[in-house]
Formats: sequence, structure tokens, C-alpha cells
Amino acid sequence: MEPEKNIMEGLSLNLAILDDHKMIAEMLKHVLKKFSFVNSTETFSEADLFFDHIKKTKIHVLLLDVFMPDVDGIEVLKKCRKKYKSDKLKIIVLSSSIDPDIISMALDQGVDAYLTKEDFSSELTAAFQYIYKNPGRAYISKKATDVLLFDRTDKDKEMKLSPRERQLLRLICEAKTAKEIAHDLDLSVNTIYFYTKRLMHKMDVNRTQDLIIKSISLGLAVKK
Repeated sequence: MEPEKNIMEGLSLNLAILDDHKMIAEMLKHVLKKFSFVNSTETFSEADLFFDHIKKTKIHVLLLDVFMPDVDGIEVLKKCRKKYKSDKLKIIVLSSSIDPDIISMALDQGVDAYLTKEDFSSELTAAFQYIYKNPGRAYISKKATDVLLFDRTDKDKEMKLSPRERQLLRLICEAKTAKEIAHDLDLSVNTIYFYTKRLMHKMDVNRTQDLIIKSISLGLAVKK
């Protein structure tokens, strides 16, 4: 029996890394140099710079940090998918977040692979091989898979929110604007939008009004 052909053999891919941590981005770039199928790797700390670049240069794979202080990584993913299907641009999330809601949101928006920054070095090769061998199917790292399985087998647990999430809910229920909340919590407006969308996903609502109604009905916006 002939050995299985390496699916990556003969490929020459242009990669882009979007991560606000420049040191991590450079480290990733160094790691990617060892792959024979990588032709070039560009790093970006701002989403606008990446989108300007991809208009002029063919990018085959984007490695994306889903949670950055000044930009919502899920929105970047959504914007990419509106313009580029998976056969044109593959997107691999490399994130420090293992929140099941964020993982689910990324999968819903068409991410090709989700790896945590803890296990990327051991699973990055497998992720590349999987997404090119199985188009249309997402690769999820072991750590991220364990988080999803635990979350789905614990459906009956009481809705649990972090102190920061409860604080945000209370301020939303006080009818404060995103700008006012950002000032109160000393966060950027984009970060407030990100947390709010994550809360809506977690609580299975699509509008701020419904988030307020459900929060009050469940007693989740009460200051503790």
C-alpha cells in the first residue's frame, strides 16, 4: 500500500496574522517559517491594515486573535466571510479565550479552525492538514473541544455570569450608552460592544431590549 500523500505538499500559501500583541505575532511568524508550504507571512496589529492589504495581495490563510482590545475578532471574521468563502480564505483562530460562547460564535461565522494559544504549537500542523483535506469542516483543538463538550453536557446549570458581566448588565439596564459604560468600566467602546454581543449570545437573545427584559426577569442585573 502506498503511503498517504501529504495534502500540503506542493502548496505555496501566503499567510496573514492579525494580533494586537506584536511579540506573539512575531513568534507565530517565526514558527510558521518551518512549514514548507508557507510562502510568506505578514503581521498586522490593526484590522483596517489587514483589510487594506488583502485588497492588493492574495492571502490564503488568516490567523486571527478573536479577542483584541480595540476590535471585535468575531466581527472581523464575519466581515471576512461576507467577502471571502472558505475556499478563497481560510481562517484559523488562535486565541487565549476558551469561553464556549466565543468558540460557538466563531464556528457559527465560518471559522476553519479554532486553537487556543496554549495548544497551537502542538496542533497547528494538524489543523492545516485537516482544513485542506476536509473543506467545509472545522478543526477544533482538544482543549477547545473539551470546553464545548463540558458546556453542552451541563445544560441544566444555573446561568452563571462573571462579576464583569453582571456589572455590564446592570449598566445596560440603567439605559447607559456604550460610550458611558466604556467610561465607567475604563474599557474601549469596541470592547463593550464585544462583551454585549457575547452576553446576548449566552442568553439567547438578539436585541438589547430583549437582553434587558431577560436580565431583569432572571434577576441577573441585580447589583451584588
